[in-house]
Amino acid sequence: MSNSELQNAATRLDPIAVAFYLRVPRSHVVLLQTYFELYDGVATVRTLQGSDQIVCVLTTTTQAQDCIDVLGAIRADVNWEIAKDVPHDELTNKTDTP
Repeated sequence: MSNSELQNAATRLDPIAVAFYLRVPRSHVVLLQTYFELYDGVATVRTLQGSDQIVCVLTTTTQAQDCIDVLGAIRADVNWEIAKDVPHDELTNKTDTP
């Protein structure tokens, strides 16, 4: 996977936040989270509620390239792929609805 494919997969959530939605084997989710904890400040990993193996890697516009670099460096260990079929309702914050 090239850096340009990851750049194209980035979702701008607002003027500052960027998200990458990835499909990750359940057995590798904790490993993905651990890698990003080692790269303090680059991104935060969240599992989407109700999703099947889909995680959201949240970062900022200033850290997006570093996040892409980390994802490229760990791909062989974590075996992630871009999640192209994230249902729209998975992208909304369900805790904000009354």
